[in-house]
Amino acid sequence: MKILANIGLAILLILTSALASIYFILLYEKIVRPQYKNMNTRETIYFGLLALVFVLLDVVIVRRFIRDLRGIKKS
Repeated sequence: MKILANIGLAILLILTSALASIYFILLYEKIVRPQYKNMNTRETIYFGLLALVFVLLDVVIVRRFIRDLRGIKKS
């Protein structure tokens, strides 16, 4: 069960990192080249909010996971 939790956590971290990276790349392109119209401003904001939610979920999940690991090591 612990191995499955570790695999799930790793997948969550990888996918969230990819989502945040894509968002920041698109935001950079939108700032540097305003004619770059991959996404309009409204879609960029929604995508950024979605990335923010996933990053916050990662922080909460990883903190809980680390806390649980510390509890297991002390026992």
